[in-house]
Amino acid sequence: MNYGKNEAKEAARQILKGVWTAMPYCWDRDDEFDEIANRQNLSHVIDNIKVDGHYCSGNIAEFWSMPDKERMLAHEIMYDEANGKIPLIAGCHHQSVKQATALAKHAQDVGYDFVIILTPYVAARDDDCIFSFYEYICDRVDIGIILFNVPQVCHPIGPDLAKRLSKLKNICGYKQADGSPAATHSIMNAVGNDIVISIADEAPWLTSISQLGLQWLVNYNPHLYQVKGWLPLKDYTEAAQRGDIKQATEIASSLQSLREVHAKWIMGYWNKGRMPLAEMKYWQELIGMNGGPSRPPVLEMSDEEKKEMKKDLFNTGILDYIKE
Repeated sequence: MNYGKNEAKEAARQILKGVWTAMPYCWDRDDEFDEIANRQNLSHVIDNIKVDGHYCSGNIAEFWSMPDKERMLAHEIMYDEANGKIPLIAGCHHQSVKQATALAKHAQDVGYDFVIILTPYVAARDDDCIFSFYEYICDRVDIGIILFNVPQVCHPIGPDLAKRLSKLKNICGYKQADGSPAATHSIMNAVGNDIVISIADEAPWLTSISQLGLQWLVNYNPHLYQVKGWLPLKDYTEAAQRGDIKQATEIASSLQSLREVHAKWIMGYWNKGRMPLAEMKYWQELIGMNGGPSRPPVLEMSDEEKKEMKKDLFNTGILDYIKE
């Protein structure tokens, strides 16, 4: 980070822009963090997908399966691989406020631009409890902190709580995993002038740029929907940002078949309470990235499921861009 605690909000407005990705981590044969595979994936999204930034150690990176020492190692390796080419966010989610603080302090010392912290999922079922959790961390680190609202599993950060939290010096962003447009609108009305907001899905991104004025998207779609030589998400984002909504709409519509595959294989499982990490990793393998196994309790795909998913992706045309 290259800013002071009091400058976190302004730094976020300047840095949290464009299309950012988040990826599953890869594990090696001994179920350890696979340094080579993860470096290759990050290099791919930087050089080939041309993302504007990356979020490490999110939900889909299986942070909840990782000991803190492993998460810190991952942050060091990913920061080293990025080598200053793009800004980075470190996921410092933890039920323990002391451990969340330690992870955030480590990310700050490594050099990350921001951290993102999920609300605690035990013993925190009202606004005052959530506020005290973030206040404790903010008092002990200087790095900018992004709130992560996942109301499906945690107490929601609604507009009133978001407004309270935004007064803390280093609260500077908000990732919205509530898919309701009304929920996002209420957050924008409450804190949209104070902190940077990202939705967590690509589908409404064009509308978010052109009608809501959002500047930042961070989720796992950018590297699943794009391959070297075919970057429709990047292209329609740039078209919308320069005011060419007609061209942006035409490009965005080309992703519809991929959105349907995503709805079937990713959200279809997620909406049933199962994290589709095996599906994400196999999707990555099909488009030339590293994937591999996941950790329990995540379930692996059957051979028949892999065959069906490969057929579905083939029918979208994205595999035509993959060079052998």
